[in-house]
Amino acid sequence: MIAAVRNLVLRITGKDEIIANRCAELLRELADGHICAPIAPADCDRMAAVRGLLANLGEDDPEPGAVRTLFVARRGLLYTRRNWLYERTLRHYLRALPPAQPLEATAALPDTPFYQSLRLEQRTAVLTLAANRFTILTGGPGTGKTHTLARAVAWIREHEPTLRLGLAAPTGKAAARMTEAMAGALQGGGATKATTLHTLLGSTANGVTFRHNRENPLPLDWLIVDEASMIDLPLMAKLLDALPDGCRLTLVGDVDQLASVERGRVLGDLCRLPGISLCRLRQSTRFPADGEIARLAQAVNTGDPEAALDLLATPTEILHYHDLAGLSPFQPAQWPDFFARLRQGFAAFAAARTPEEALAHLNDCRLLCALRHGPYGYEQLNETVKALLGLSAPQPVMITQNDHALGVANGDVGVVMPFEPDRLYLPGTAGPRAIRRAFLPATEMAYATTVHKSQGSEFTDVLILLPPDADSPLLTREILYTAITRTKRSIHLYAGESAIRRCCLKRIERLSGLDA
Repeated sequence: MIAAVRNLVLRITGKDEIIANRCAELLRELADGHICAPIAPADCDRMAAVRGLLANLGEDDPEPGAVRTLFVARRGLLYTRRNWLYERTLRHYLRALPPAQPLEATAALPDTPFYQSLRLEQRTAVLTLAANRFTILTGGPGTGKTHTLARAVAWIREHEPTLRLGLAAPTGKAAARMTEAMAGALQGGGATKATTLHTLLGSTANGVTFRHNRENPLPLDWLIVDEASMIDLPLMAKLLDALPDGCRLTLVGDVDQLASVERGRVLGDLCRLPGISLCRLRQSTRFPADGEIARLAQAVNTGDPEAALDLLATPTEILHYHDLAGLSPFQPAQWPDFFARLRQGFAAFAAARTPEEALAHLNDCRLLCALRHGPYGYEQLNETVKALLGLSAPQPVMITQNDHALGVANGDVGVVMPFEPDRLYLPGTAGPRAIRRAFLPATEMAYATTVHKSQGSEFTDVLILLPPDADSPLLTREILYTAITRTKRSIHLYAGESAIRRCCLKRIERLSGLDA
């Protein structure tokens, strides 16, 4: 792709190597998740002088049809034309919003147990959600985001009985969890089934455009989107394009988690903008605020490697650190604890003899990796765990591609029983749902998975494996924080000291012009 664009620019410019190299550099930045790249005034002038290559825009963005160049420069930033249009959609949406209305929790909510369970920060969030057309609700695991949303939905429905509510999430797994959580939190009071964003918007055959857009908006009065940190810039722009005038939008997620796999860090950018209606929940009930997990997550999230290493230096029943210094990858003689922990963590799952039992223990334990390939990657580790547990154990299997006809989505996890290798059992409302594997799209084993794919999930016990190479670009604050906060009970962290320091000190930075 980069070479093709470089050659195209060379033909357009009459073999101007400087411009071709600058465009190639931009595409490399995009491959790393950035939306744009800085551009020097001289380079900008040089590109703008070539007809049809660059539009150099000032304060007022022109209408989309007025820009037909390959690239756009705005306020010292160089974009592809498409990325500039996506970002422009966000800027225009935000500019059209009425001023945010931050509220104190002094307004009266109904004096019933359903609302009395709210903490002060949650009461404020409920009232803020009701008062604003666009709100971000963020907080770490267990801070009560779904509990708060359910009360806000019930409160707003009391005032707007005909409210058309939509629930959505980026992945099928996240949508299923949202449906379950909202149904439980609403206590049967008119829960709505969540869908994936692609299903909500109506994917077309090309996989790029959607049926719902500016000309055919969604039939909704309020849309709540969970796990919003996973949404990339193109999808967010298309979502905003499909919202009808006056539709309330609530983005929910943990802003400290990993950013989207594709372009941008939209939720993080939005949370930094002045004037945004932002509710941050801080008090977690998943683990104590002064407990080891919470303190380790805070040390990582605040970039304090010394505090993180101090916590890891003293093993507890909850937090276990295993230094990889000097160990060869997965030699049983050198890794006795690792293999013992795997056997123990998956023991109940491996002993299951029915799909119901296997699904009940599916989230007892999960091995989370930073890498996909190599001796520390999840692909090889899945084979390691499979061999360790033996042929009589069930296998957890993750679907990695959407299939709307079968009703399965990327990220769904089920089990394959040893006596029925041709069937995948997925959780269902009325018990396990069986699908023949021959009909399924792409799948992979899921004893181990990447931290990215674990977002939106929680497990009783978590094993985390970081590569000993501290120079790996995947070792970031967000990846370790996300992995740590997937657990409900305990963590076994296998890493070197240098890798932990790298994670604490390196944040994911993605350049955009949203605040420019």
